Amino acid sequence: CEASSTVEVGKYERLMLIQAVFVSGVIEIQVFCFNFLSNLAVKLASKKGEIPIHIFVNCSMIFSNAVLPTVNLIFVKRFRNNVKQAMLELLSKIMNRKRMFTVVHIVPKTKIHPIAHVS
Repeated sequence: CEASSTVEVGKYERLMLIQAVFVSGVIEIQVFCFNFLSNLAVKLASKKGEIPIHIFVNCSMIFSNAVLPTVNLIFVKRFRNNVKQAMLELLSKIMNRKRMFTVVHIVPKTKIHPIAHVS
């Protein structure tokens, strides 16, 4: 029993280390882009290269903010299960709402008494 728990802990630690590598790598790229790339581009391409570099830096910021949820989705099983459950609930609500608007109510014809039908 102790050997299997040691294997589980080792697997968990390995996954945590891989997550940390991804997240810290993206943070380092973000720091490099934000601090050094814009200055280097201005020196090399004068003012013409400044706007594309700022666009690239903004895109890298968006990318870095998307890394942590993506890494969690890939490596954390509980997070994946929660996302699956939320997606199923959303799909169920959409289908119920769609079904609610497509149901046609049929009103049965009632018999009219012949005396009430006099012209």
